[in-house]
Amino acid sequence: MEDKLYWYWLSAISGISCRKQHQLMKVFLHPKELFLTPSHIIEEKITRKILPRFLESRREDLIQKSYDALEKQQIQFLLYNETEYPRRLKKIYDYPYGMFRKGQAWEEKALTIAVVGSRNPTAYGMEVTKYLSRELTKLGVGIVSGLAKGIDGAAHRGACIIQGSTVGILGCGIDRIYPWDNYQLFYEMYETQTVFSEYPPGTAPNPWRFPERNRIISGMSDGILVTEAEEKSGSLITADLGLEQNKEIFAVPGPITSKKHEGCHGLIKQGAKLTETVEDILSEFPNFTKSSKNIRHFQKKSLANPEKKVYDVVDLYPRHLDEIAGAAKLSFGETAAALFYLESEGYVKQIHQNIYIKNIYKG
Repeated sequence: MEDKLYWYWLSAISGISCRKQHQLMKVFLHPKELFLTPSHIIEEKITRKILPRFLESRREDLIQKSYDALEKQQIQFLLYNETEYPRRLKKIYDYPYGMFRKGQAWEEKALTIAVVGSRNPTAYGMEVTKYLSRELTKLGVGIVSGLAKGIDGAAHRGACIIQGSTVGILGCGIDRIYPWDNYQLFYEMYETQTVFSEYPPGTAPNPWRFPERNRIISGMSDGILVTEAEEKSGSLITADLGLEQNKEIFAVPGPITSKKHEGCHGLIKQGAKLTETVEDILSEFPNFTKSSKNIRHFQKKSLANPEKKVYDVVDLYPRHLDEIAGAAKLSFGETAAALFYLESEGYVKQIHQNIYIKNIYKG
């Protein structure tokens, strides 16, 4: 068999987890060696429960037939060393050696945010998620989520509304539409976006696969945004995995009386960034805001003082007029007049009374 088929075989063996695959490769170095190793040696490395299934899988004709069937289903199998394999994913501890992809090639963005949350959200949670997802994709940010009910679906739809870039990560075989409620979204994602799974076609959506899947969602992102989550929401697992992977964590607050927001409030207490606007997210990624073609950059040299001084101290995070005046070393009146001019010209936005941020949207 060709080299890639051995990797496909390893990735598709039922009962061999990704972590176990890595353990086996530390011993055998390449799946071909594992494939050719006598069964009495394999018995020492694999549990009795899985061993019969493993030995039965070592049939070249069945492997080739299964691999050929992928093309008929318009499914691609990507190896970790191929250019179309998600580059961020290779940095996590137990990355999959192979990923199954359906839909368009995933064009990785300079900034990618995972958007996750409750499967049974409030109308507020759905609206906030669609809004933030839409506004992020307007600026060229990629959106990653899990194609589940609720917040996941809203995140994908928010991006799809404006033909933004979004990718769905499944906790089952890539040929399985789960949950069925999202079938229309699945077809849209297959047609215009990208869907990934580490599991081979036909794999059932067993409950334990979803926490396993969450490390892929966090691994493919630069930051995780939780828009609405109960105290024991599965989306908090994604946030925890993101912390382990050194990702930025963001959480949207809600009413203090609502149990639907207890998970987000808990994250904020633990240090997640309280998030109300896309600026709250982008301010944590200064390299993106400096380089992105979708972010508005004004020619400061065209500004005269005191407008230039004021513009220099207004940031992506909200600042009060008094704070801006102090930082610019100008009087209240001079600062207010400068801000009025900058706002009228589109340089800054007033988001609350006397609270200003830079206008990041492309003009």
